[in-house]
Amino acid sequence: MTPRGICERMKVVRDSCNFMKEKLKLGHNGRITRTTDNDSPPGPFSDLLMDCSSFISKCFHEVRSQEQPDFRTTGEREYIRNTESFKAEMIPNHLLPPGGKVDLFAIHSRLNVPEHSKVLHEDSRWVTILRDPARQYESLFNFYRLGEAYGLNLTQFRDMPIEKLGALPRKQGKFGRNQVLFDLGYPDNMSVTQLRSAMDRLDKLFDLVMISEFMDESLVLLRHLLCWTPHDVVSFTMNARREEVKPPLDPELLSALRELNSADVLLYDHFLAKHRRAVLEFGLDKMAEEVSELRALQDEHFDSCGTREVEVYSGMVNVYFASNKAEQDCVMMTLPELPLTNAARKHQQALLKSLDNKTSEVRPRS
Repeated sequence: MTPRGICERMKVVRDSCNFMKEKLKLGHNGRITRTTDNDSPPGPFSDLLMDCSSFISKCFHEVRSQEQPDFRTTGEREYIRNTESFKAEMIPNHLLPPGGKVDLFAIHSRLNVPEHSKVLHEDSRWVTILRDPARQYESLFNFYRLGEAYGLNLTQFRDMPIEKLGALPRKQGKFGRNQVLFDLGYPDNMSVTQLRSAMDRLDKLFDLVMISEFMDESLVLLRHLLCWTPHDVVSFTMNARREEVKPPLDPELLSALRELNSADVLLYDHFLAKHRRAVLEFGLDKMAEEVSELRALQDEHFDSCGTREVEVYSGMVNVYFASNKAEQDCVMMTLPELPLTNAARKHQQALLKSLDNKTSEVRPRS
């Protein structure tokens, strides 16, 4: 797709934010009631295809197309059968627009390029986000209570043979070592040769690989890829643990976790180097200026919304509440991912039902 073409398409998605705000039906306290209790873990999603942060997913849930209701949603869950690779048939027909192609796919699923491509336009932009594998595994281990499943605590990993650690099963068939590689549709026990071949394919597939540790720089690169403005990527961090509840990771434990997740480490190191090259190509001075602008906008929104932090999940995680309920921007930016997804899903279903009443066109998947 030409730069002009992607700009035109993403402008439709960007400009629809005001339309979405008007359609959100708020509860008595100015917030949408959470209607599911599903977790929203790291996982890839596509067209834009992304992996990891619910924060990034939420950015895309906040901008929708008002001309074509092609936002990808699911019937009940935010993580589509993540024990197996994605298949187009997992999406119910009633959630697909006429023609069967979506403008935006931002729901967690395991990557399966041929199957994802069945519901994506040929000129789609693919984006993912990676995080330091050792620290991601620690987060995964504690959030999903892998220790209870394994009968181990994380500090025991530093003294255990890698063969024993590598034999630990995935909890529920989906959570375990080399989680990023697994979510990207690959087995977690690939040889180095197989892994490098997979990395080459992923390198060619993704238009942008964001890095969690350099989120602001990644958001700047993202907004330029999609021809968005700085305001379009202003958001508050979601689902982040409070610093004081994060367990310390000593060098020995970090080393053990890196060895356990060695495939993810190779993947991360490769794309971290690519990110750094992209920043250099963008221009260090220009990047510093735009990051400063973005952070200033975030502070401005935080203050103008009267934002306050509230502890949830037994004090492990902070969420945000906006005192200024009159501004829909404030409500949307502090709305948790799942309630926002539920609102978007209901709105899309209503739009698709309206289209169904106007046309009998079959929605092909080919």
